Amino acid sequence: MKVKERKLIFLIKSFNLKKIFVLIVVLTITLTITYVLRSKSNTSLEVSPPVLAQTSPNDWPQVQKDPQHTGFSSETLGTNFQVAWTYPFQPDRVHPQVQAIIYRGKVFIGTEGANGQKPRLIAISAGSGTGAGQKVWEYEAGGPILNSAAADNGMVYFASLDGAVYAIDSDTGTQVWKNQLMQFLGFSSAPILAENKIFIGGQDGRFYALDTNNGNTLWSYDTGSPILMTAAYNQNKVYFGAQNMYVYALDTASGSLVWKSQKILGGSFKEYWPVIHQGNVIIRPMSRTWMPGVEPGSPFQWGLNSSNWDWLSQWGSTISAGNASQVPDIMSAQDTVISNYQANPNNYTKSLYILDESTGGEAMVVPHSSDQTMDGQTTPPCVDRDGNLVMPLMFIASGWGRLSLTQQRFIDILYDGTDYRGQPVSSTTVSNQVAGFGNGDENMQVSCTANMVLGFHIQEENANYTGYFNLDTRRWTRVSAGHLNKEMSHNTQGGGGNPPSVSNGMVYHVSWHNLIARKTN
Repeated sequence: MKVKERKLIFLIKSFNLKKIFVLIVVLTITLTITYVLRSKSNTSLEVSPPVLAQTSPNDWPQVQKDPQHTGFSSETLGTNFQVAWTYPFQPDRVHPQVQAIIYRGKVFIGTEGANGQKPRLIAISAGSGTGAGQKVWEYEAGGPILNSAAADNGMVYFASLDGAVYAIDSDTGTQVWKNQLMQFLGFSSAPILAENKIFIGGQDGRFYALDTNNGNTLWSYDTGSPILMTAAYNQNKVYFGAQNMYVYALDTASGSLVWKSQKILGGSFKEYWPVIHQGNVIIRPMSRTWMPGVEPGSPFQWGLNSSNWDWLSQWGSTISAGNASQVPDIMSAQDTVISNYQANPNNYTKSLYILDESTGGEAMVVPHSSDQTMDGQTTPPCVDRDGNLVMPLMFIASGWGRLSLTQQRFIDILYDGTDYRGQPVSSTTVSNQVAGFGNGDENMQVSCTANMVLGFHIQEENANYTGYFNLDTRRWTRVSAGHLNKEMSHNTQGGGGNPPSVSNGMVYHVSWHNLIARKTN
């Protein structure tokens, strides 16, 4: 072989070896990068959900917005309430306590499956733009859905009377997982979300913690009594009342008992939820008989007769200006009823308990009434922008007041001096036609925003005032009913109701088995 030919072969072999070497290096680098990225991706899924799947500040992702159930939105709403759209569910029914859950541009509502319909979780497009108010998808459940859903991690979670907890992809409506926790009993409470866990109590008497990612049961705690009430969460503990009339606090890591309260006087903890605020667990039982509470006397309990009208003529403007705490009779009546309660507690039947979050002992007794309910549990408070509790209060008729836990007294009465038509209150005004007030035997619920208190009836425009109180102008504005039809009553004896939900400048409310969406700007 000639020298030139040998050199050529050598060059070709050298070139191939170099090429192979380069390919090996490139492949190694590619595999290394892929492995690192995949490892990081897997770690992200295990530790925390993708950023895009998390809730936004303006979502209303679970009952009363947060796991403490403050019912407070930091949004400032406009004052021009107008119905944007209404979604009727008839002939199906929506259980009174099902609250609108808003997450990533959708509203989620569960149905009972009444009148030949199948129980479904329905996703409806939120907002007021093109396509708003239209059904996006529906998922058929194995049993009636009697409470609200909860949403996070790109999924919406709910529980059913079939004894299962479900996770559904919030975008597509496909089932991600299902945990069948019981067979012959089910769930009538709502799930709450915290620590990447689902917390929920069942009619089998067990309280469950599930992994949000795969639905696996992390732990359960047996109370020995049905749990019908939605729980609340704060700082690694969950709180709830069971049908044996005890309130429980459980450690969220282990499920172990932190404390169990003294037995609460009452007939049931079958509705609503505790509220956690300022180190306290605020909880209201359903009565065995009518429980008036620890209710102050005059000037709280009265009608617009001549003598009381003279008193209101003197002090009404002070109260409507937000200075009820400067009215001597307002404060002394509360001092008197608490003093009388402490001297003779057996003469009173409380319908509000404020327990120490750390120990479960009773932290305080405050003035309260049992209005704004139809023979069931009185609606829980919402927390306003100043940290006060907005609660039912009898004054002229059944209305709302703001209670300070620091002062342990009502410091404000949401009274603006007008009637339901916006005319000044006078000696001829009927008591239950005062703006913001009405018949105490009605299912009313309340939510709070940065500038408003929203007080809504489960059947809007039925027997009580549905509207909002503007905390800046201190005026009530009536909100007209938004349902399309009244097929089937929504007002039940002891069935409770759902507070309005707030998201991105809109207010959502379920009334008369209709989902009503209102613009406020």
